Amino acid sequence: MQTQPFEELYESHVVQPSEAYRAAIGEPVNLDEDGLSDMLSRLRNYHNLYPGMAFWILIRYKDLSIPASEGDETFFGRKLETLKNQYRLIHPDYLLPYLRWRSAAYELVYKRNINIEPLEMGYRQSVPLQAKDGAYYWFAMYSTVAQLDANGRIVSNLQTFYREGKWSPRNLRPFEASIILKNITETELHRNLIGQISLSLIDEFTNAELDLLSLYGAGKTAEEIQEAKSWSRHTLHEYNANLLKKAKSLFVYDFRNAREFAEYCLEKGFIHPR
Repeated sequence: MQTQPFEELYESHVVQPSEAYRAAIGEPVNLDEDGLSDMLSRLRNYHNLYPGMAFWILIRYKDLSIPASEGDETFFGRKLETLKNQYRLIHPDYLLPYLRWRSAAYELVYKRNINIEPLEMGYRQSVPLQAKDGAYYWFAMYSTVAQLDANGRIVSNLQTFYREGKWSPRNLRPFEASIILKNITETELHRNLIGQISLSLIDEFTNAELDLLSLYGAGKTAEEIQEAKSWSRHTLHEYNANLLKKAKSLFVYDFRNAREFAEYCLEKGFIHPR
């Protein structure tokens, strides 16, 4: 399903949007290097502390490197040394949706100057990664800020991964994420994240397609929609097909029909009935 080459996607969704932010990052003050070293020492015993954890990585945002990790070699046959290494393991169909959700979280947290403390913000998303046997497995990823500089910019980020099971094209689910942040209710924060993702929806769909999603979400029948929009049955069929194609691109899931997709978007808060 992915049409853009990996290098282009990585450059346009990771490197370029974060370039100015990464250039401004200063030395860590919280956690300082001693505090970070302490935390990583405890994590190296993660098998005993967190039996369900498959592996963990520490990402340094300044250069998008992975200076410390544990357990990755067991699953992937090699150490992950850069964020790019990690992203190459994502199933190709999920890379663009993953980057979209990541970008929405980036816009929400990094650019809006939300006051955060180390180890208090969590970003959760399940993602299929390719193991050393060539098969893809679902991993639940929990991402949390590890270090901040004196101006509150994120210096490093800790990601922990828990294996959930083998990925299969016969057992798909809509691809989405969530954020948890201390002192901000989960409902409020998730609503903000959904709002950010909704901006992506607006960019991806035409006005007519958004109208159709809203009409389906409001429970309108096909006949009522054709009459309201002055569309033929063939035109409505074409719009339905376009919606399902874009739904697959955004959520990597085969909705049974455009109405089901609209109901899903309405339930999650991506759209609102008119």
